[in-house]
Amino acid sequence: MTKVTFLFPGGKEAEAAPDRLSLRRDSDTPADSLELEILAERPLFSLEPTGVRAERDGVLLFLGILDEHTVLLGAAGRRERFSCRSLAARMIDCEALPGVLQDPSLRLMEQRFLRPLGLFLGEGDRSVKRGILQVKKGVSVWQVLNDFGRDLLRTAPYCGRGGEVIFAARAARVLPVKNVETAEISQRPYSAVSRVAVQNTRNGMYTAVWENPNAEGICRVRYLSASAKTSPRAVIEAGERGRLAVRLLCGGYFDGDP
Repeated sequence: MTKVTFLFPGGKEAEAAPDRLSLRRDSDTPADSLELEILAERPLFSLEPTGVRAERDGVLLFLGILDEHTVLLGAAGRRERFSCRSLAARMIDCEALPGVLQDPSLRLMEQRFLRPLGLFLGEGDRSVKRGILQVKKGVSVWQVLNDFGRDLLRTAPYCGRGGEVIFAARAARVLPVKNVETAEISQRPYSAVSRVAVQNTRNGMYTAVWENPNAEGICRVRYLSASAKTSPRAVIEAGERGRLAVRLLCGGYFDGDP
């Protein structure tokens, strides 16, 4: 059973049963999105909610902020629609405090960037890292955390459902797919990269070349600067992963993470 609770200023809460619920999780953004629609002849609440919590059989599915509340009037009756994003959206929406951080650590990142947003640090290496992290004006908190993870921890951060930011590899899970109604399998040669050339630090020429043996008949070249953080192998492997796409439509609920 799915339970939806609206959150209000001052700690007040109110439950409501949605007629339609859509929960979306994507790998290219830290914030999940939730859309609710409720049939209501009169206003649901006297106060405007600021957040939403969704649970299923006692397990947290979503905790986030309300982005938009719309009242729809038409032949189908009066409906209220709520568009929400998970707490990770605050890191996208908020600019980071500019400055230069000498020998930063995850504890410092939590104190400086996460706690002010109501977020907290999950799993990760909390030791001090030798180096400098420059935070430029206008950069989002999420971008700063990504830069820190990439340059000093060699790992990409991701967000848990309760507002924790994790700097560690995702735990692998295998979920059985049930009640498949339709299946779509697509081969995508356009994703493949046939060759990657890397700039020489001495003369600036792109003389180091990596060939993709699986890209016969495909011509798609990429160039990496000498200072690029991405390796040629990673570019080729990313293209290979994108060559196959599978889309399944399943009846019922499927609790999958990216």
